[in-house]
Amino acid sequence: MDEIQQTFGGTMSMPKRKERSWKPSYALIWTNAAAANIIATVAPFLQVKAEQAVALLVFNERIRSGKRSRDRGGRLLPLPPRELRYREALHTRLKWLNRTGPQVRRKINGGVARRQQRKVSEEYVAGFVDGEGSLMITKSRAADCRAPSYHPRIAVANTRRDVLMMIQQSYGGIMTYQPAREIKWNHAYQLVWTDGMIEGLLASIEPHLRIKRRQARILTEFIRHRKSTKQGRNGRAFAPLPGRVVAFRESLRRQIKQLNAKGPSPKNGKKPLVRQVASWPRQSASAGTSARRATLYRPPALPPAGCPPASRRWTMA
Repeated sequence: MDEIQQTFGGTMSMPKRKERSWKPSYALIWTNAAAANIIATVAPFLQVKAEQAVALLVFNERIRSGKRSRDRGGRLLPLPPRELRYREALHTRLKWLNRTGPQVRRKINGGVARRQQRKVSEEYVAGFVDGEGSLMITKSRAADCRAPSYHPRIAVANTRRDVLMMIQQSYGGIMTYQPAREIKWNHAYQLVWTDGMIEGLLASIEPHLRIKRRQARILTEFIRHRKSTKQGRNGRAFAPLPGRVVAFRESLRRQIKQLNAKGPSPKNGKKPLVRQVASWPRQSASAGTSARRATLYRPPALPPAGCPPASRRWTMA
């Protein structure tokens, strides 16, 4: 928020928390001419609120082109009834566009269909992930397996399926549907990237992230670590990973979980202490054969109880 205020101005406010357990929230507000300037700047890049931006720009142009009459004392006279009806109609339209609850399906030849043909930029997706996304490392364990399994995951959620589909067309991902729990709520949709789908997405958006940049760096290190530590087999099943490999991945998971933690901030106003992302040792190009084999974990002489890949009983941490 501070970076945005330094660039575009605005007034910072801190709304009162309804619950003590909630984190403090902040609002950056623009009004009148400042609001028109910021809308004109960001309007070409908007997707979800593109129609609201057009309506506000039309309203601003209407105000600038119109002149208010004054009486002999210099006091402004009331607006004509025609102008009042126009402004009321525009206010009603904006209120309808910003409404919550079940949405009426839009026509296929409307603005949504035209916006789907536009390519979504990396900066837009990064902003979407910063505001509506989550980056995490999931931990799962088979019921008959001793070693846990770790996987990277990125997800963005929104009630506008058409916008998520635009992102999916350019950056892939799996679309999921989350029906509303209440009649007055909107149905929600989620676009999810896992495992091999994440590396390309991170390479595109990581330089543009602001809020979740540290989580992105941890995920990048986790993916690099997985690629450098291959898991051998013990018969038909995968051999257990060494304890130091599991410990390193668990440390990355805890770091990103701490960054994603909800709830009130510490009383001293400082962010939670998160250790720097540790780098897993990498083999140089000139390393010998024995050194290159050090990252390939083979089963020991006595076969331990491996993790059968056919097992479908999982518990998510």
